[in-house]
Amino acid sequence: MRKIILGLALTALTAAPASATVVFSDNFDGENGGNTALNYVGFANFNSVGGGATDLVASGDFGITCSGSCIDLDGTPGPGILQSINSFSYAVGDTVRLSFDIGGNQRNGATDNWFADFNFNDDVTLLNAGVNYFGADNVIDAMTTRLAGDFYGFSATADGGDPFSTRSLFFTAATAGSFSFRFASPDADNVGPLLDNVVLDITSSVPEPATWAMMILGFGLVGGAMRRRKTLTTAQPALA
Repeated sequence: MRKIILGLALTALTAAPASATVVFSDNFDGENGGNTALNYVGFANFNSVGGGATDLVASGDFGITCSGSCIDLDGTPGPGILQSINSFSYAVGDTVRLSFDIGGNQRNGATDNWFADFNFNDDVTLLNAGVNYFGADNVIDAMTTRLAGDFYGFSATADGGDPFSTRSLFFTAATAGSFSFRFASPDADNVGPLLDNVVLDITSSVPEPATWAMMILGFGLVGGAMRRRKTLTTAQPALA
């Protein structure tokens, strides 16, 4: 029986799943009434800045197919930067992940450059940081420090015919802080890589309330089992 109790307690201690919360999501479908707008600057969640800003494109226009609306990062003529309006906070031990769909320009065979990154508002130490680019997380940096105003991200290319695929950028924080994020293409030729379905989630290392209750119960069971064992041991008659 004691082994069963201890087993239950151990289960309670190890069954502390991380709690993931989506804190931002935007597929651009609600922008501008679903209509195309070149050099669009009316985004609900982003500032579109730079010489050519960025283009909001409704599926079917200019030979582009996407889910509702998407963004041509090159703008007209480009380059432009799509910067999140809001900043987002994280705690020690949290894992932050920025996911998005990126694809080729769908209009010619040209290769376009693009990048995505976090912009830190505070000095921060990251336990790890990396990208998910081929269906698996790849940790690129461990125990790295970024100063306020620093960017952390990656750049890549998209061939004109590349379909949309999901990429992500992530880090686990050793210190608390906040950040914004951005997407951009450094090219300026009117035809650029396409962006859609941006999602930001933060996975907390703090157990949920139900898990805390389970852990407390586990500690209580262990303590009770130890007190009972001590009482029984004390009551044992001395051996002759």
